[in-house]
Amino acid sequence: MKLRIQLGLNIQEVRRSQGISQEGLAHLADIDRGYIGKIENAKHAATVDMIEAIAKALCIEPMELLKPRS
Repeated sequence: MKLRIQLGLNIQEVRRSQGISQEGLAHLADIDRGYIGKIENAKHAATVDMIEAIAKALCIEPMELLKPRS
């Protein structure tokens, strides 16, 4: 699986498990909500800085967003 797809799926999974909306995550990470959606749907690639901001907003380590899930 492409890393971009894996990243999007992981963000979506963690975000939903924490009960956070895309809008809420966007606010916490200081990223546009539409862009969060595009990252989750693998339409845009996230920069390292964005991955770091999203991970911080989700209170997880950035590498957790890149790991394959079972």
